[in-house]
Amino acid sequence: MAEQKKETFSEVNKIDQYRTVDELMERSKPSTAYYTLLVLSSFIVAAGLLVGNAAIVIGGMLVTPVLTPLLLISLGVSIGDLNLVRRTGRFVGKSLLIVAASSFFLGLVFGVNGAPDFFVLEDTLRGAVLYFIVAAAAGFAATFAWAHKDMSEILPGVAIAVSLVPPLALIGIGFSIFSFEMIRYNFFIFFFNLLGVLIGSMLVFSMLKFYKVEKKVEQEVEKQEQEERDGKK
Repeated sequence: MAEQKKETFSEVNKIDQYRTVDELMERSKPSTAYYTLLVLSSFIVAAGLLVGNAAIVIGGMLVTPVLTPLLLISLGVSIGDLNLVRRTGRFVGKSLLIVAASSFFLGLVFGVNGAPDFFVLEDTLRGAVLYFIVAAAAGFAATFAWAHKDMSEILPGVAIAVSLVPPLALIGIGFSIFSFEMIRYNFFIFFFNLLGVLIGSMLVFSMLKFYKVEKKVEQEVEKQEQEERDGKK
């Protein structure tokens, strides 16, 4: 009886590759559900920051759906699909603006007593490197979990580790009180988190040879574009 070949750390079968592409594409569609979760998570995180409650902020981070389209951008870069990168990049940009605008609104309405201590940036090279390391590890873990279905239970923990929404919310709050120091500090955090997630995720997609499903990705992009055209008719 032939021994069944086991997948190694750096391997994933084509079925799981296809499933990963399908799920990432489905979860990254502009939809009422996506935008509802995005706005709700933005309000939860911003409110938690305004009252200085870390538990509330963590709850909002668990709700936010913005991590999935970032992984899709990494997939697009990894396989060289610039159309997917452009489409998803516009979608992510719109999502980030919604987070900042929601936080700006809450900051404007309720006012700010000062930036919460648990999200004040250590404005040094050491701090920048540490934020980048955490985000890269989280992006790596999230992508690896998506590709290996039996590891999906770690995704909520990864969502907490990826500090994208809180600094972005603080940028919106900073605009509401014209605190350019708060804006600068938290843009710094946000930038290194975003860069780390993308690089960590691209590393996994390359390691797991997702370039082999390039045609599958192209088909899914064409399918979504056709659905959007049909929806406008």
